[in-house]
Amino acid sequence: MNSTGFVFRRYGIGLVLCLAPFLPASGIAAENSTREVGIAVRDITPELPIRLAGYEGRKRPADKLDCPLLVQAVAMKNLSGERFVFVALDNCEVSHAFIQPVVQQIADQFQLGRGAVAVVSSHTHSAPVLEETLSDMALPSPAEREQIAKYSRSLRAKLAEVVGAALADCQPATLEHGLGRAAFAMNRRVYQGDKVVFGDNPDGPVDWDVPVLRVKGTNGAVRAILFGYACHGTSVRSGDDWYVVSGEYMAYARQHVEQHQPGAAAVFLTGMGADSDPAPRGRLLDAKRHGLELAGAIISVLDRPMHPVRGAFKLAYDEVELPLAAPPGRQQLDQDTRSEDIHVKRRAEAYLRLLKAGQPLPESVKLPIAALRLGDDLTFVLMAGEVVVDYSHRLKRVLADDHPWPIGYAYEVPCYIPSARLIKEGGYETESSLIYYGFYGPFRGEIETLLVNRLEALVSRLRTIP
Repeated sequence: MNSTGFVFRRYGIGLVLCLAPFLPASGIAAENSTREVGIAVRDITPELPIRLAGYEGRKRPADKLDCPLLVQAVAMKNLSGERFVFVALDNCEVSHAFIQPVVQQIADQFQLGRGAVAVVSSHTHSAPVLEETLSDMALPSPAEREQIAKYSRSLRAKLAEVVGAALADCQPATLEHGLGRAAFAMNRRVYQGDKVVFGDNPDGPVDWDVPVLRVKGTNGAVRAILFGYACHGTSVRSGDDWYVVSGEYMAYARQHVEQHQPGAAAVFLTGMGADSDPAPRGRLLDAKRHGLELAGAIISVLDRPMHPVRGAFKLAYDEVELPLAAPPGRQQLDQDTRSEDIHVKRRAEAYLRLLKAGQPLPESVKLPIAALRLGDDLTFVLMAGEVVVDYSHRLKRVLADDHPWPIGYAYEVPCYIPSARLIKEGGYETESSLIYYGFYGPFRGEIETLLVNRLEALVSRLRTIP
């Protein structure tokens, strides 16, 4: 399974997997009849060579392919007509500028409500750079930018196509939920004196939970398996493997699960683990090793009794303005335009262009958030951005009675979303990462309380909706 041919043999061009009802011998079937599910899969493997996203240090485009890249859509529909779509994307991330036009197109075409399409990026660092999404981090040449633009146009078209196919496929389905565990995520923040640097911190916080949602069809066959994990897609870090296209550990896990459950589509929904890296890491073999471990955790859940997920879904969506520290003055901006770091230089130049145009400098970052409640049995909690693990732990604690499944990298990625602890400590997730995203920071320390309170309010609102 190391070529694009796998995708066409396994899925077929434009294949749609139908999700039909499985009728248990209890009253569960009647409750589940209030919800339908559809799923569709498309191949988004790029033509080579192409620049890969996620690292500044790569010096050339990728010229090899190890496994195909996919975009998958999972649509849910209530009998009332309300619809919601998860779009699982094999890519590092999408910016607002990249994703908003296609999401608006989808919403207009299919009459979908605000927040009803949630693109969840897998955060593999072995997928192509996209237009207007950290594209300057790779410093591509004009010819490479043309290739990036070509791939981006193709991806936007596939995104619209896969959502439409999933919506057209909605049929009654029965869902079951379970929880496994995989232990390769490692906190990457290491304390050296008064500094925080990259490394392996076995004493740092991580989230090893592996949530699993199984979808069955009319004959009891498994039709889809949704799973999550909270960890960066950075198993591959050096050597020739750094220039190989792959979906990283999550794609290898997906392949193993689909071999275990023939006919099922395995769909990865990224957790909140932006300050966690896979360990060990370095080679493509490490990504495959972690994928095998993750698949084992998923299969162990599937082989045990699981909890039914019943009833219609309810969605609550919001956008939160997260306050930044006061923007720098003109003197600091002028100084930064003379920096030897091209990314610092470009950030300052962008701010100066705003001043010249008479526009205000950024004082906040808008962040989409949502809660998707499936009856009283499961609640997806979605946040945009690269969300650190402190949020996962806190949301699981304060929303324990709602059976939360935290998801990061949802909708779009404006930047890292650090917790109050990380803002106090400093480090890459809080400070230097903002250079690549084009913001001066850091965030103000109250953003964690602000976000958690707003998410609690969304979930509380869904509890009261009949």
